[in-house]
Amino acid sequence: MLIVLITPPPVDEEGRKDYAITLYGEKAMELPERTNEMTGLYAAQCIDLAKELGVRSIDLWSKMQETENWQKKFLSDGLHLTEKGNAVVYEEVVRVFSETWLSASEMPYDFPPHSEIDPKNPAKAFEEHCL
Repeated sequence: MLIVLITPPPVDEEGRKDYAITLYGEKAMELPERTNEMTGLYAAQCIDLAKELGVRSIDLWSKMQETENWQKKFLSDGLHLTEKGNAVVYEEVVRVFSETWLSASEMPYDFPPHSEIDPKNPAKAFEEHCL
């Protein structure tokens, strides 16, 4: 069995504030509801726990901040991942899998690919794929 602890990605506080203003205007909070500093502390604890338990970890918080303009490249609203942000997660998970001799491309899916789900009849894809 493979257990991998994954840190949260970083938080772009300015991006969070800008997003809140688009939703709430002047009523937007002055202080961010999340900070990158606190997220970094949480990420460090996640890495420390993985070491203590002897399991693998992925440090998204640090990895994403290695890239210039990570705030806009990887986060859509200062918090949620963009397509490129999700690609970083995928690449890091595949890297950890390959280090343990697992092949992501050969692993079975538990659910059908999203593109195969008919919004008018979602049960059909699940019945065909999962049963």
